[in-house]
Amino acid sequence: MAYNHPTYRSTPGWASIPGQQTLTYFAAAFFTLTLLTDWAYMQTTILMWQDFSAWLLFAGLVAGGLAVLLWLIGLLVYRHRPVWSVVVLNALVLAAAFVNSLIHAGDGWTAIVPWGVGLSLVTCLLMLVSATLRRQALHRT
Repeated sequence: MAYNHPTYRSTPGWASIPGQQTLTYFAAAFFTLTLLTDWAYMQTTILMWQDFSAWLLFAGLVAGGLAVLLWLIGLLVYRHRPVWSVVVLNALVLAAAFVNSLIHAGDGWTAIVPWGVGLSLVTCLLMLVSATLRRQALHRT
């Protein structure tokens, strides 16, 4: 079943399950905000920012995990051909965010600097590359 709405495009690599893109965007927002709260912690050393980072990482992993689940359901139901470069990059984003979450579980300064903020930056860069490749794949079809 193909819809005419641009959110539900029936193109390769795009699942047609409602909510998948929204969850993906929420995960990206949470991971981006994690980078900002890590930076705020580096500037102020107020522990509240470290707590925000940990919760944002958790929320991003939950949203990303649910988006993956919906993507898999869409893959099975609609039998789309995925764009494997985007799939691999998205898996790397979730892996980097998971490792970052483990690092953020530490105490104080060493939980953020240098590895926490570095992984937050890597996660954001991977999301940017993934979004660029996804957009290019959409325009090719």
